[in-house]
Formats: sequence, structure tokens, C-alpha cells
Amino acid sequence: MKIALMEKPGDIKIEEANIPEPKDHELLVKIKHIGICGSDIHYYEHGKIGDFVVEKPIILGHECAGEVTKIGKDVTGFKEVDLVALDPGHTWGKCEFCLTGRYNLCPDVVFMATPPYDGAFCEYVAYPSHMAFKLPN
Repeated sequence: MKIALMEKPGDIKIEEANIPEPKDHELLVKIKHIGICGSDIHYYEHGKIGDFVVEKPIILGHECAGEVTKIGKDVTGFKEVDLVALDPGHTWGKCEFCLTGRYNLCPDVVFMATPPYDGAFCEYVAYPSHMAFKLPN
């Protein structure tokens, strides 16, 4: 698959990478649409936002939607060809806030395209199914 890899601020190259294999709780999503966020531009221009510093090559992009192409063995409620939007904030679903539906308050949230986590300026993303939201087909 093709990825847009930012090797350092101001330097993004299109490279080849392996298509990820979804883990048991993940979906493999073919990215169909993605926006460019202010944070993407900030990382590209400055290499950091607050305490988050780009120290190694990173794939930016986190406002994305696509089509499910493969499903991990423990995933329920999705099928191949479902259209989904991916929440850029990835939680683990285990803390008090996550378990009561207030995952936006999770103290352990991580974000796509925020160091050290890659984003979605690529053809495929493996992502936790509980952070994917079905869209109308």
C-alpha cells in the first residue's frame, strides 16, 4: 500500500508499506476519504504541538472514513463493505469513563497522527472496532 510518510517537518514522501493485518478486536479499513486538520499542518510545519514532538517518521491524518475490508475474529456488529468513520481518539474501553459511555474523558486516550502513533494518510488502517462508527451505505 502507499503511505504518506513525514520523515521530518516539511518533508513528506510517498512510500510503499505492507497492508496491516487486523488484530482480533480490529477492523481493516480501506481509507476512502480524509481531511487535513490544523494539527496535521502544525506537525508538518513545526514538528510539534505542545509536548507532542515528532522524533521519528510519522504518518499524519486522522479525520477519516472508509470501507471495512477485513474483520478481526472477535469483532461483532460489522461486515465487510460497511462504511465507517474512525474516531481519531483511541481508548481502551476499560476505565470508568469508557465503561459508562464517556470515553472522551478517558485518561489513557491516544490519538491517530499524534506522536508516536501513526495516522491515516495511507491506503489501509487497522483500527479497534469499538472506535469505528457505521455510516449509511
